Amino acid sequence: MSAAAPPAALRVASLGISTTAICGVRDHGALLAGALAHEGCACSTHWLDRHGQTLAAARSEIGAWTRALPEQLIESRADVALLHYSVFAYSFRGLPLFVHPVLGAVRRSGLPLVTILHEFVYPWGRDGLRGTGWAVSQRALLIDVMRASDAVVTTTDFQAAWLPSRPWLPKRRAAVAPVFSNLPAPGVRSKPAPEAEREGATIGLFGYGYGPASAALVAGALRRLQDGGVRARLKLLGAPGGDSPAGEAWRGAAREAALEQEPAFSGALAAQQLSDALAACDVLLFVDPIGPNSRKTTLAASLASGRPVLAVDGPRRFGELADAAAAEIVAPNPQALADALAELLADPGRGEQLAARGRAFAEQSMSATRAARTIAELLRDVAG
Repeated sequence: MSAAAPPAALRVASLGISTTAICGVRDHGALLAGALAHEGCACSTHWLDRHGQTLAAARSEIGAWTRALPEQLIESRADVALLHYSVFAYSFRGLPLFVHPVLGAVRRSGLPLVTILHEFVYPWGRDGLRGTGWAVSQRALLIDVMRASDAVVTTTDFQAAWLPSRPWLPKRRAAVAPVFSNLPAPGVRSKPAPEAEREGATIGLFGYGYGPASAALVAGALRRLQDGGVRARLKLLGAPGGDSPAGEAWRGAAREAALEQEPAFSGALAAQQLSDALAACDVLLFVDPIGPNSRKTTLAASLASGRPVLAVDGPRRFGELADAAAAEIVAPNPQALADALAELLADPGRGEQLAARGRAFAEQSMSATRAARTIAELLRDVAG
């Protein structure tokens, strides 16, 4: 009896919008497409890079793209569409004006739709009237996104729980697929240069746009290390760099804490350079106020770097990460952070064990392979 023929590849049309040259969602989509190929899903990519700064220019770009999109999707012979949705990319000045044109284009193609909800509503209570306008309008358009989608993917379990808890939202099947690192594997970790040894340990932080409270927290911890005779310098990795408002906030926090060494900034780096810079640090911090969570590529990349990760706790802690002890998680106060840093720097063996657990967790639980398996199953179900 002859063996059954393997199933035909599922044809997937991956689409989304970016507004900046450096875009984590675009990178996520490209890497996910490659991983989906290993799951029997052949992806065509239909992506718009927006450049217009005015409303008229943005409308023109979106209009031209969405008018051509239905025919492109039909020509791709796709079985299902996969929409990467980060709401500010579909907005002008935070107002989601371009959601309807994109959903309408997908609807005209006749394809079933799975939507990855990267970032979909602005939190209440931030940025005054402007933030309230964003929160209201983005929730209103999320109703239409959910209605147009046959299923959705979130990057955290708390997002997946939030969606069905809102009585005003249409109910859709939801799967959870944690984000993964967008960076290549680091090269061989080199020994520090003599000047770096004089400056002490390098404490790296990838992703530092969390505001003055986070900067003060880290600066306060480093001041306590300094007072205890531990030499360490903070290195802020990646964009936007030292000349940005975020960079100035971190410099101001360092001055306020009377640190002997100002933070160093790598600025924007090529992917391999950034990966190697992460791997060159002695300890990596993660200081998102909501805690270490599965929607941050900065956390995934830090874990994958092979360096020990020290995170401050918060209300949205990633339970799998904590259970696996893949990062050391401490209370969000300067003394707790300083004590944990001092212990890791004083015991390199313990740090290497933590680093190994973090890297293994990234490979198993925050990888493109895991995300692709989850999403491929959902795509097949929706495609019928």
